[in-house]
Amino acid sequence: MHAFGDKLKLEMEDLIADEIRRLISQADVYIFALYDPADLSDGLRDYQLIQRDSGRDRIAADVSFNFEGVGVWYICRRTGETFTVRHIMARIANGRFVDGQVGTFEGFWDEFPRYITEDKWVKSFCAKPSANDPHPSIVASRRRKTKATA
Repeated sequence: MHAFGDKLKLEMEDLIADEIRRLISQADVYIFALYDPADLSDGLRDYQLIQRDSGRDRIAADVSFNFEGVGVWYICRRTGETFTVRHIMARIANGRFVDGQVGTFEGFWDEFPRYITEDKWVKSFCAKPSANDPHPSIVASRRRKTKATA
């Protein structure tokens, strides 16, 4: 990659990390979960949970893309008996961003722990090919061409 491309990549990473930090600062509960995309049964490798203390008005968290696997930032706001969670997902492989998704979910507060531990969204994301992978028909076409010329 050219020097400008490297610089742009780092600047974009900083912008995204800043936005995630801003959202976390307004949250009531923040969880960062790291998943192993190869283990869909229980791929959770590590997590960090921070709950805003009643005496604090903000959560401060370190945001980094220095991981391997699928990282999910669950940024939750509670309103009475309900919650709204914004989740930001990034797949990193061999030190480079592969793909990601952003979504929002609402539910009842007593269901929040189950939502996090049984997140079907993460499992379906891990099961699908990454966005940068070529479509299977393209791969098959390349294989046929290679065999025909061999």
